[in-house]
Amino acid sequence: MPNYAVTDISNIAERHPVRAFEACWRRQAEASGTPVPLRSQINPAEIAGVLPWLLVLEVLRHGDTTDYRYRLAGTACTEMFGVDYTGRMLGEHLTPEGEEIRRREFAQLLGDSQPIISTTNLPIRAKDFIRVHRGVFPLRTSGPLTDQIFVVIAPVATECATRMISAV
Repeated sequence: MPNYAVTDISNIAERHPVRAFEACWRRQAEASGTPVPLRSQINPAEIAGVLPWLLVLEVLRHGDTTDYRYRLAGTACTEMFGVDYTGRMLGEHLTPEGEEIRRREFAQLLGDSQPIISTTNLPIRAKDFIRVHRGVFPLRTSGPLTDQIFVVIAPVATECATRMISAV
């Protein structure tokens, strides 16, 4: 996947779903005083415009191995991919290169607890002409370890309505 490139969030339009979610994630991380905010800190009403572009993955740790299962796939993602990933394992319906990049990305995310922002083509045969921005964000349901990964992915020209709620 030679078109994959990590990018700075400032290179993405303010109303793009990736940038909108990154702002929310960053506020919650700062409010919690931890590198990885709790899933319960993310208010769906605040990110309503992002939800169609959201994938939620569960981190499945089995001894020395880690796998990932899609817990939720937003409606716009399902339409864009042509498949509903909900309940599927990472790798299903991806090119081998796309799966390899995702696994490396997720391993890095679990190691350094920092979002990864990239621009790439979709890693799906017959859809690889679609250029997207992707944001990969660590979250935890409880405890200190990241156990959910939120991926926001949308074509580069996508804009969303956002409702910004001030942190209390």
